[in-house]
Amino acid sequence: MAISPGKDAAFSSQKSALSESPRTKKFPLTEEEIFYMNCRAAYLTVFKSSLENIISKEQLYLALQHAGRNPSQKTINKYWTPQTAKLNFDDFCIILRKEKPTSKAELLKSFKQLDVNDDGSILHTDLYKLLTKRGEKMTREEVNAVISLADVNADGKFDYIKFCKLYMTTIEQCLKTTVEKLEVDSKLRRQQFGSHTGGSPERDPSPVPKPSPRIIRKTDQETFSNKGDSRSSLLATTRKFKTSVSFTITMGANSNRNSKLTEPNSIKVFGWTGELGPGIYWLIPSTTGCRLRKEIKPITEEAQLVYRDETGELFLTKEFRSTLSDIFEVIDLDGNGLLSLEEYNFFELRTSGEKCDEDAWAVCRDNFDTKKNELTRQGFMDLNLMEANDREGDPRDLWVTLHSMGYNKALELTEACPFVIDIYADKCKPRIKAVHMEACSGQLEKAICKYVLNKGDARVMDGYENIIVHTYKRDTWITSVIENKSDNKVIIHINNELSKNCINNRGLNIFAVEVAPKSTMVCQHVMPLNERQEWIYYCVYSLIS
Repeated sequence: MAISPGKDAAFSSQKSALSESPRTKKFPLTEEEIFYMNCRAAYLTVFKSSLENIISKEQLYLALQHAGRNPSQKTINKYWTPQTAKLNFDDFCIILRKEKPTSKAELLKSFKQLDVNDDGSILHTDLYKLLTKRGEKMTREEVNAVISLADVNADGKFDYIKFCKLYMTTIEQCLKTTVEKLEVDSKLRRQQFGSHTGGSPERDPSPVPKPSPRIIRKTDQETFSNKGDSRSSLLATTRKFKTSVSFTITMGANSNRNSKLTEPNSIKVFGWTGELGPGIYWLIPSTTGCRLRKEIKPITEEAQLVYRDETGELFLTKEFRSTLSDIFEVIDLDGNGLLSLEEYNFFELRTSGEKCDEDAWAVCRDNFDTKKNELTRQGFMDLNLMEANDREGDPRDLWVTLHSMGYNKALELTEACPFVIDIYADKCKPRIKAVHMEACSGQLEKAICKYVLNKGDARVMDGYENIIVHTYKRDTWITSVIENKSDNKVIIHINNELSKNCINNRGLNIFAVEVAPKSTMVCQHVMPLNERQEWIYYCVYSLIS
């Protein structure tokens, strides 16, 4: 959002004073809105409020189950490490984005490997061996509970086709019940936590007319006021608000015709130049999340990771080896073609949530190709092959690793964006060291809040001096942070419906957030949908009574 020379960004702040008007036009929920609603529904089945934290593995497992997931112990350990004390609702949403529900096809494929007669059933003896000897082992009592299910067991056989159908039906019913529970809760419906049917920027791809001049005038605000359809949801809830404050920022189009928003598959170079005094500085690469969104392209066929030759020996496929080689490049932080224990542990923490200790690393050196006490590329390949052999060719744990690194079922890197940091300095030789940033730790959130509070424009909620909205603008994005200095939690309703040519990281034009007492939180990041056109950020923040 580059500002044209000589044109300053214009701000306006005013108390909302709008009358009620019914919604005249409805839109179907977007995939993002449905996802957010399902997240809240699952979370509020376990907790009374989204401000409550997950404080144990058991709570995390239960919440994920209510969200239609069936996480393995390895998956739970990836997000709940020995250093984890708690996870919040935003962390839970992040986990759900990464952990996809098990599909019926995946279940059938797993069971079919044991179906020696290809008749849709497995002998109880074979099933018992599978569930107690391989992968995450079940107890005898747990296995007996499975084979005692009357609908899917008969004549000493387990009908896995019926079981998969029953399993998927149960999951769907649980999700449906969870969402229905959320919808009938009048208090939650009134607060409109992401379940509003307001339109999002993506739904109207038509070009945004370019207003002129770039300072919003009274006539412009009157124009906004006449658009009943786009603001009816805001009007419908105005009487429930104690106070409101609005921000209007008009930004010029980017003068660079060839400019392009950063995409995962593009190579961009960003730099900073300045003077730093002696000391230690933390560099935290991040994105706004407005553009790097979850892929919705359906995967028609799952890539094969391993295969057996005519002798029965297990091998990694060429495609999987190529992917592992790319992963090796990413985790080889110093670029020397080898993995040190420290580098390997960054990989382990990301994929399993656990570290490899010195003793385990010594075993690794004894069994796999190493050089100078570091693991070679071939050694890394053999390590993954060993994991496949340990599971007798079952690739499920390998897929957990791949998903953790951002790969989809087609071995495409769609949910991660590797980067390189180079540092140059005069008069000194700086040292750079990678430091593990624990998933869901809030370190990035704290850094953003601190920066926005220091650099941004602050507006106090009228009549509530302890509630402050901070807005910080740069050439290509706007970030808002809500600060709650009071001793009570507050619920803030955010409405972006009158914004033009904008997209935000939440994927919703209307949503609400709970801000804990004595805390700050990142409310949203906003970017232009088309940065070659002028864009207007118009947001109303309202305190819900």
